[in-house]
Amino acid sequence: MRRTAASIQPRNDLQRALAACRFSLIMTFGFSVAYNLLLFAPSIYLLQIYDRVLSSRSLDTLLMLTLIVSIAVLVGGLLDGVRRAALSRLGGWLEDHLRPSVLAAALDYTSRVNGGAAVEACRDLTSLRQFIASPAIPLLLDAPWSILFLGVLFCVHPLLGGIAAASALIIVLCSLLSEMLTEAPLARAQIAEARNQQRFGIALRNIQVIRAMGMLDGAARLIYRDLAAAKEGRESATRRSEAVQAIAKPVRSLTQVVIMGAAAWLVVEHHLSAGVIFVTSLMLGRGLSALEGAIVGWKALGAARLSYSRLSEVLAATASPYKMPLRLPRPAGRLTIDNVSYVIPGSGKLVLQGVSLSLEPGECLGVIGPSGAGKSTLGRLIAGVASPTMGRVRLDGADVSTWLHGNAGSFFGYLPQGVELFEGSIKENIARLGDANPDEIIEAGKLAGLHEGILALPRGYDTEIGDAGINLSGGQLQGIGLARAFFGYPQLVLLDEPNSNLDSAGEKALHSAIERMKAAGSTIIIITHRLSILDTTDKIDILRNGILSAFGTSAEIYDRFFKPPEICQAAMPCGSQN
Repeated sequence: MRRTAASIQPRNDLQRALAACRFSLIMTFGFSVAYNLLLFAPSIYLLQIYDRVLSSRSLDTLLMLTLIVSIAVLVGGLLDGVRRAALSRLGGWLEDHLRPSVLAAALDYTSRVNGGAAVEACRDLTSLRQFIASPAIPLLLDAPWSILFLGVLFCVHPLLGGIAAASALIIVLCSLLSEMLTEAPLARAQIAEARNQQRFGIALRNIQVIRAMGMLDGAARLIYRDLAAAKEGRESATRRSEAVQAIAKPVRSLTQVVIMGAAAWLVVEHHLSAGVIFVTSLMLGRGLSALEGAIVGWKALGAARLSYSRLSEVLAATASPYKMPLRLPRPAGRLTIDNVSYVIPGSGKLVLQGVSLSLEPGECLGVIGPSGAGKSTLGRLIAGVASPTMGRVRLDGADVSTWLHGNAGSFFGYLPQGVELFEGSIKENIARLGDANPDEIIEAGKLAGLHEGILALPRGYDTEIGDAGINLSGGQLQGIGLARAFFGYPQLVLLDEPNSNLDSAGEKALHSAIERMKAAGSTIIIITHRLSILDTTDKIDILRNGILSAFGTSAEIYDRFFKPPEICQAAMPCGSQN
């Protein structure tokens, strides 16, 4: 059956890029063929010296042979250098070409499927580039020639071929044995190292709490324990590998002696050319070197295949090559949540079920409910950082994901419960890491009630916040997160516990900012358990067990529940991550 054109088209950007490299890879293969053929030149040279030069005592023949072989050796070295340089440049081109697509796919994959795998995607791209630029591919291309080099020995005499084949078999078995013996301890070491990095990062982010509560020794003990486990695994693998190498290395050296002795015996008993002794040694060395290189290259190929598989999975999240999306106009801010349900991927746990509501531009919604009711999950769906399992979240009739894909992120403001800032200055974080007008940055700082406090810092808006905001207090972190969410007067703003770390002055500034944002036409959703901020809302919804148990205007909800304490009972305790 004929395959359609669509069936033979590359399915993702990685396959397209590799297809574009096909001609370069074919040229590299051609260089490898020529390079390996020229490796026979020294052996032929030795045979000709013994068969022609020594018998004829002709210096002219020696000179010409030396000149020809010297040129062959130089050309071979040049071809080897060219193929390695070509692969290095090919790896760099591949990384540069795929980086935008991988980054876009990784961000999309993080929000919809698996954040951990997405983080690995950029590392996998680097791993592929390193594999292509490394000696692994030349070693693999040279590997088939080991059969030819060792086959020449069979052509000279079966005894020599048998010795070479036995040596090759022992080397392969030793490599397999080394792989089997070192796999488990290396895996233990990698797990311990990953756990150590994770714990060390947590310790750095919480260093103030650790110092204040006298936990420094305990944290250090955990880190040292992981380091010790990683060291033990590495040392165990090294000892096992050294034990195997203690067998493999003498075998190769012994084979060189045995095969040269066997060749000398054949020269004496079977009247072969004396040059066979040295040719045999050269061919054995070439064959075993190519074989050992193939083993090294095969390990690198295995790691590259895993990187390729993971990267292909992430790139499958984007059905088309990365392109700058069409910039969409500013939305009016009409929000519709239509029968939205959400199930946690992989667990099957239903967090939200059949939630429906709508907001007009300039309205503010308060979301309350007990802990675990699904408030923060609803917030993530509205912000577009997660996708509903069923139903849709629309802004002006279009899916929220459509707006985000259309490069309309500047029209959205989002403050999650756990504020994460980038290492850099305050102004860079407020401006969302972009180049912005200083007046807009200052306006956002004023909206969040931070302007005077920022000016009191030694470098004002240019103050560095440190890694993950380590130089700031919790209130300052939340304030900068608020300023970032308000930056540019976005049309849709989602605030999850915006006043949890604010003092009375900060909360007053937040109330004022929300009123100004509403006056500017922004649609605002506030998830909270501090009910004082509900004074700024136009509508309130109450979530219980993932179900919308009540929704209406703020006045209706107050009238329905009669007294604020009853609303408190419906809303408290809050602060869940769900």
